[in-house]
Amino acid sequence: MTKSSGTYLQDNLEVIVERTSEDIQTLRPVWEEMQAKEPYPVINADIDRFLSVIEASNDRMEPYIILIKQNDQPMAMVLARLEMRPIKFELGYKTLLSSKPKSLTIEYGGILGQLDENLCSFLMEKLMKISRDSGVDLIFFNHLRTDSSIFQLSRKIPGVLIRDNFPKFEKHWSMSAPKNLDQFYKKRSKNHRCNLKRCIRTLEKEYPNQVQIITYTTEDDLDEAIKAASQISCSTYQHGLGCGFIDNPRTRILLTTAARQNWLRMSILFINEEPGAFQIGLKYGKQYFMEQIGFAPKWGRLELGTVLFLKVLEQICADPDIEFVDFGFGDAHYKRRYGDKQWQEASVYIFAPRPYPIFINMLLTLTSGLNIGLEYILKKMGLIGWIKRRWRNLLQKRSFERDG
Repeated sequence: MTKSSGTYLQDNLEVIVERTSEDIQTLRPVWEEMQAKEPYPVINADIDRFLSVIEASNDRMEPYIILIKQNDQPMAMVLARLEMRPIKFELGYKTLLSSKPKSLTIEYGGILGQLDENLCSFLMEKLMKISRDSGVDLIFFNHLRTDSSIFQLSRKIPGVLIRDNFPKFEKHWSMSAPKNLDQFYKKRSKNHRCNLKRCIRTLEKEYPNQVQIITYTTEDDLDEAIKAASQISCSTYQHGLGCGFIDNPRTRILLTTAARQNWLRMSILFINEEPGAFQIGLKYGKQYFMEQIGFAPKWGRLELGTVLFLKVLEQICADPDIEFVDFGFGDAHYKRRYGDKQWQEASVYIFAPRPYPIFINMLLTLTSGLNIGLEYILKKMGLIGWIKRRWRNLLQKRSFERDG
């Protein structure tokens, strides 16, 4: 597909497409104004964050921004990128096959504007036309809210051969930022409150005057912070899955952008100068986005992740600008315990009506259906928790043997 920008008229709507980072800069005032009007602006949809993701891709991604106007007034904006998106066909934890079709990926929070059902329908038809006519194999919506009109239409408009028949549903948790830690503790049960406070006392008792927490916020601090977080991550099971904290050019570009924009809140807990836990957060507007956490398993019984979370929460309480803590994608025990608001999201594919994309969808439908059935049987047998623990221990052991 050749890069080109353009303006098109359709159904009394003006559609503007921008395909380069330079042209996107001309949309900055409109982009920032539209995002500011969102009920809960997310950092993923910030123009500087978006462009830093493109930069970090090393030319493996191309921006694809769609602006829809009516009577010269911005009505909607779609923040997307063209990329070769890996799709794994898995049975349980085993990858059977993989493919890298060309994807038009819609950024999380990347549909801006107050869209009514008619505008959503127009937008969906426009995106599907791109997949039909422009050599794109699929459209990928990254974590759509399931109560949104665009999600509902993604389930209705595409036919069965090109529709995602088993989208992945996940809960998304957030927490209202307390005014102080006492307010946070009061919302916990007596037993939970005692356990949280005991974590801090136990650590301080076993390592008196040896515990230090540093929160890095500037570009000059990044080398030290990244080195510490990498050291911790290498010992975790997430590292075995390839999804832990990784010191690579992409990570450095994203963190550098965050530091320059004064978003970065990268906290490390040290014990006797050895890094034990990290929590990467981004302050954006009224929200603190928890990007990534990790702790060294060697100190597992001391619950360093919990201690660091409480210490960072104390910093959040002291910041009058922060009103919410966003725990990020997916469900987890700690998110359920601390969160006071949750909604459901789903990542959704729509495949192009051509043989290759339809074949990919058939394979994805087959393996997803088998996994759902397998998970149902294992839950009935009470084996899900045991299998996950065994798998994590195995990955953690492999990471330690490889890097230790």
